[in-house]
Amino acid sequence: MRKILILSALAAMLAGCASEPKVIYRSVEVQIPVSVPCKAPEVERPRFALDGATVSQGLYTKGAAALAEIEQRRAYEKRLEAAVAACR
Repeated sequence: MRKILILSALAAMLAGCASEPKVIYRSVEVQIPVSVPCKAPEVERPRFALDGATVSQGLYTKGAAALAEIEQRRAYEKRLEAAVAACR
């Protein structure tokens, strides 16, 4: 009785090895970010009003140059932001 039980268990194990496992194929879509070169024109840095300021200039002249430079920098920053937005 014991031999029959062992032989039937061995036969069951060998029968399990004889069949091939089912292979399941399925397609999976994966989105991978790809870098794209930016083709925006290069923004040239302007010469700001205070770049040419000297020590001998008066306070009023330097103050006027500083106020003018604020507007120059705002315009320059807008051009830079437009170039960056073109690359997005």
